[in-house]
Amino acid sequence: MMRFLCRALAPLLLALVLVPAGAFAQESPVVRRQAFRWAPDGIHLAVDGVAVDARTGEPVDPSSVPASAAEEPTAPDRGAARERAKLALEAARVAPLPANALAGQRSRSTLPRAPEVATGLQLDDQAVTGAIVLDGQLWVWRDGSGAVPVGADGLEGVRHFTIAPDGKTVAYIDGFDLALARTEDGRVSALTQDGGEEMFHGELDWVYQEELYGRFDFRGAWWSPTGNHLAFISIDESGVDTFTVTDYRPQNQTLEPLKYPKAGTTNPRARLSIAHAADGAVVPVDLGAYNAADGILIVRVGWSPKGEHAYAFVQDREQTWCDLLQIEPDTGNAKKLLRDSSPGAWVDRPPELHWLSDGTFLFQSARTGFEHLYRYNQAGTLIAAVTHGDWRVRGIERVDEAGGWIAVSGSAPEYAIGDTVWRAQLDGSDVVRITQGRGHWKLDWNGDGSLALARMEHMGNPGATWILSAAGEQVRQVAQEELPADLAVPNWHQVETRDGEWIDVVVTLPADFDPEQLYPVWLDTYAGPDSPSITDRFRRERKSADWYVGLSVNVRSASGRGMKYTAACYQDFGASELRDLEDAVAWLVHTHAYCDPARVAISGWSYGGFIAAYALLKSNTFHCAVAGGGVYDWALNDPIYTERYMRTPANNPRGYANASVIAAAKKLERPLLIVHGAMDDNVHVQNAFQLVLALQEAGSQSFGMMLYPTSRHGVRSNHWTVLRERFLREHLGGARPRG
Repeated sequence: MMRFLCRALAPLLLALVLVPAGAFAQESPVVRRQAFRWAPDGIHLAVDGVAVDARTGEPVDPSSVPASAAEEPTAPDRGAARERAKLALEAARVAPLPANALAGQRSRSTLPRAPEVATGLQLDDQAVTGAIVLDGQLWVWRDGSGAVPVGADGLEGVRHFTIAPDGKTVAYIDGFDLALARTEDGRVSALTQDGGEEMFHGELDWVYQEELYGRFDFRGAWWSPTGNHLAFISIDESGVDTFTVTDYRPQNQTLEPLKYPKAGTTNPRARLSIAHAADGAVVPVDLGAYNAADGILIVRVGWSPKGEHAYAFVQDREQTWCDLLQIEPDTGNAKKLLRDSSPGAWVDRPPELHWLSDGTFLFQSARTGFEHLYRYNQAGTLIAAVTHGDWRVRGIERVDEAGGWIAVSGSAPEYAIGDTVWRAQLDGSDVVRITQGRGHWKLDWNGDGSLALARMEHMGNPGATWILSAAGEQVRQVAQEELPADLAVPNWHQVETRDGEWIDVVVTLPADFDPEQLYPVWLDTYAGPDSPSITDRFRRERKSADWYVGLSVNVRSASGRGMKYTAACYQDFGASELRDLEDAVAWLVHTHAYCDPARVAISGWSYGGFIAAYALLKSNTFHCAVAGGGVYDWALNDPIYTERYMRTPANNPRGYANASVIAAAKKLERPLLIVHGAMDDNVHVQNAFQLVLALQEAGSQSFGMMLYPTSRHGVRSNHWTVLRERFLREHLGGARPRG
């Protein structure tokens, strides 16, 4: 969630594409900040440009270093590339619009009739390839060839230029259809002809970009590495409900109709095709093994390293499984390599495949309850579980195929709010924890992977640097930054819950804290699935509370520990989260005598707004709440997000009923402030209106409401900041003498 903005035209602007306490028992004296990096030879360490022995720190004879350690690594000459781009633009005798020239376009109904300019640009060390639209005419060029006019003029709504890796072809959307243009001769091939308000080609609709491919990423076409083929998605929105966002400022209002499906209603239907760059021929990918009426989702598309196959991840509507398909680009034939599932939970959209030089690939799955890497061959046969254990993989840091190992970042069994680094053999034979203790760790390996320059920070440590061996042995600490004076450090705790599990909690004290006073407590939360509120990073500028004790909680479903814990919210939004929040507050007021159990407030935005209102209505723990931008009945939210965790309303009616704040409105007895952006195109203001209506019908006088007429899902207003604090001060009061 935490989603913003509806559909945008996106790339109509110039785009450049360049083809715990201490970690160890031993302490080191504080030293000034220094620049540490591996020397170009991959053996020695460069400290402020001086080559030293990595293990001892002793300076070495510069003549013994094959490449000078004093030299900074050579960066790509982007300045020269940009200069070539500038010359290319001048050759076309055009100039790009400012980056914000077409900002604010939000739906197909507002496509510009005649965009003055739209550009795409690819820079590499050899050539500049570009495309540009001026006064409705498309021009393409390559270095040394000049600008070539392409096709007829009168282009409308041209956007999403995508240039092939070989620079020979440009894909773009003209109006509502996808086309290819050759940069050498200007020849154009129309790939589709039926695009329109309800049919997208090579472009994602609102819900696909928001919930699957990433906010503001509407691109729905992907070149093969060779540039010979283009895979693209087509999305059919016919039958999808329309929600109208209203701008009330003009006298006659401005209406923004948006195709927005809601849980249990018609979803957009997606299909996949492969276009041939040479002749523009298009072959559909055979997805006949799936029932289109069931509403499958195409959640990721990519290519093998040499471009001989495309691949796609396909999921069912409720995302209970995920299939990996291998696709023949010339025929569109699709072969299922594997099906992934996570018993008792959903399947998250998998990361990109990581390909190895022998043609095998690494696939990430939470099938054991923890996200780990699995190695498969191109036939879909499992070779090895590369990583394993009661911790989760978050990212790949380094793959050393020659040495047969991989380094990954992730959680640890006893610690989830930082990043621990692990090393595993690619055959699955061994997994070693490289970093110990708390902290966000980042490792930079030397040339042969025998040593790593390890940087660490956490809430109470602004930064330390170590030399570690490949097995995690502490070789030496080379730096420790000094903790700034008078900086209040948050207090991190692991708190046991009623069922024996632990959750992470952070307590922040007022700047002028007096333990003899009794303080109110303010818990601000998000608590959405796998979205922690607490991370163990150092902040040099930290806002301290001045009249309350601040409480932050990672409920288990937002703990970062792994799917085993995230799945606690499955089909039952709110219930598990509330129990953990209640347990955190109970621990706080029991162990901190200066915290007043009768004056605890909760607030949040988006999923946090839902949790804040839900908690106030369903628990006696909280005295008041501020709910912002919340989903107050999950049947009002989009299906791709909601059904992933709650299934459809038809398949989980009890879960939807239990999670409905609107249905529980008659229980409100304590102060609630409801805040929403009136033009929210993500979590619609309809949620707030329906909750207010239910409260009115129940005769409640315990709530207030504030709308921000020009705001969407995010309200950025000093008025909102002041309003929230004033409301909480009014209902909580400040510090009081104990007893």
